[in-house]
Amino acid sequence: MKRTVLVLLMLLPLFTISAGGSRESDVSVITIWHSNSGRVGQAFDTLVDTFNDGIGKENGIRIEAIYQGAANDVLTKVKAAAQEDRSTLPDIAQMDATAALDMKSADYLITADETGADTSCIMPSALKALDSDRGLLAMPFNCSSLLFYYNKTLFDEKGLEAPRTLDEFASIAPELGEKDSSGNVVRYAFSGVPTTYELGTFIGAQNGLSYMIDAENGHFGVPEKVLFGEEGTFRNFLEHWKALYDTGYVSNITSGVRDEFAAGRTASMLASSSNLSTVIATVAGRFEVGTAFVPMVDEEATGGVNIGGGALFSFSSEPGVKTVLEFFTSPESQLYWAEATGYMAINTELYETDEYKQFLSENPQFEVAMEQTLSSNPEVVGIWLPSAYQIYYSFQSEIRAVTESGKSIDDAVSAMESIVQGAIDEYRNQNGL
Repeated sequence: MKRTVLVLLMLLPLFTISAGGSRESDVSVITIWHSNSGRVGQAFDTLVDTFNDGIGKENGIRIEAIYQGAANDVLTKVKAAAQEDRSTLPDIAQMDATAALDMKSADYLITADETGADTSCIMPSALKALDSDRGLLAMPFNCSSLLFYYNKTLFDEKGLEAPRTLDEFASIAPELGEKDSSGNVVRYAFSGVPTTYELGTFIGAQNGLSYMIDAENGHFGVPEKVLFGEEGTFRNFLEHWKALYDTGYVSNITSGVRDEFAAGRTASMLASSSNLSTVIATVAGRFEVGTAFVPMVDEEATGGVNIGGGALFSFSSEPGVKTVLEFFTSPESQLYWAEATGYMAINTELYETDEYKQFLSENPQFEVAMEQTLSSNPEVVGIWLPSAYQIYYSFQSEIRAVTESGKSIDDAVSAMESIVQGAIDEYRNQNGL
């Protein structure tokens, strides 16, 4: 299958895509800062090489891809370049949603709309995830959704299905967990502590659609206040999550979750669909990996999941930028990217093709992410807020305080309200709002 996709990629020069200069002596270099490493980095390098050897060579454009560390490192370096010398900004930077609030207010950002790139065949929920009061902030590229990963071999042995709700999960957790003769847990039903990413689904899906903060989670206008406290959505989540934890078979670890899953020391975990290829490779035949929709907080939490992952933010009006953006979102590139990494294919032209159907039939775990996303409310979107990474860890701390230390749910909700509201107020004050 990979060979087929690579052949398709090499045929991309046959497609008509607008570009900048086309003379050999006048090559336009488009610089991309990115955070791809490991298997994902290899796949990204393949796409870059394919562009440079094909469409790029024909149209006098060459991509120079520069690895800049983690997604947050890319954002930090972009902001530093904009402050010190804007001529050092890349033409494109691949960043995740934590960059969105900063980029939305950046006068040096060239929105995806302003590049003129064609988005007519991009999955609507992927576009909605980047929609704002400035228009489409960036071009969707490495899109993913949260998935419930589980040890299908174990579940099958126990005659269990993946849980639909957290209450269902709590009811089967004792069957999935295991203790040794001394009463020590040697296999947990679940490992991990939710962060902002997971709460985007656990809170966002409640009542069909719920926002954590106003301005539609910060997408349309600068947020002014927290909603998850007064609307009771964080409290509702904590009540159900604590009931799951109280079964005694939830491990509150915040790192190494995938290793525990691969080793069989936990029966399930939550992770991005972008991890699927890596997880399957890591398990390496020890058991069958299953994927399922994220369990709902309750029966009314029908909104589904929000799009995660990252996008291509532009900082140049160079015509070649449009060409590059359209290459990365073309059907051929998206099919290869999905196959090689586990990210979702976001070009809808693919969905009825034999190549894509064959890919899904050979990789049924990948199909779950697409089914879940396509069945979700597109209005369920990620949260754009200041101090995103600090708040990410604050949610984990408060959840652990409730489950491990006996902190009351009311106190945890109040604490998180204060933390998030404080970040919003500080941001607004710093920006004279």
